[in-house]
This record gives sequence, structure tokens and C-alpha cells, in this order.
Amino acid sequence: MKEQLFENYIFDTELIKKEKKNLILIIYDISDNKRRLILAKKLEQYGFRVQRSAFEAMLTKRIYKSMIQDIQHVIKSEDDIRIYRLQGSGEVTCLGAAMKRTEEEVIII
Repeated sequence: MKEQLFENYIFDTELIKKEKKNLILIIYDISDNKRRLILAKKLEQYGFRVQRSAFEAMLTKRIYKSMIQDIQHVIKSEDDIRIYRLQGSGEVTCLGAAMKRTEEEVIII
């Protein structure tokens, strides 16, 4: 029997007072392989892939605007991109074959 991964996390963007970040969800449907790959590479600079055509990121308003500009330079009118900026608190529950998210390790010397 295939082991199922379970990921559950709660976010509260209001607790991040220093930089006021929002949880961003980007989902896309792009039929052109080259453009889809370019977009995925761009989005990896801002967040992490949660599904084949979905990324999550915690971004400040300034970086969010920069990401929007980067996306606009890649896409064409026939592409379908949806960007959700979530504010406040919420909960994300992932069931099934969810990709494990790893926290970055920061070492200050």
C-alpha cells in the first residue's frame, strides 16, 4: 500500500509585523511547453511548487509586485494564470501525495 503524505499548516500573516507578508497562491494553465517551463523557473525564485501547476510563496508587497511583472513578461493572452493573495489567518490542509515542504536552514555566524 502506498504511503500517503499528510501536511497541515496554519498561517497568520498578521503575526509577521516586520515585513507584512502575504501567503500567495499562483496556479496556471499554459499549453506552450517552453513558456510553461520559463514561468515555473521564475516562480521558483519566489516560492515553492506545491503541485505541477501551483506555487505558494510568502511575499512582501514589493516582492509581490515584482513577481507580477515577471509573470507578465512571460505569458501570452491565451495563458490562464490565477494569483491569490491571502491575508489574515487561515489553514492549509494537504492530503494524499502532497509534496513535503522543507524549511530553509539559516545559520548566522
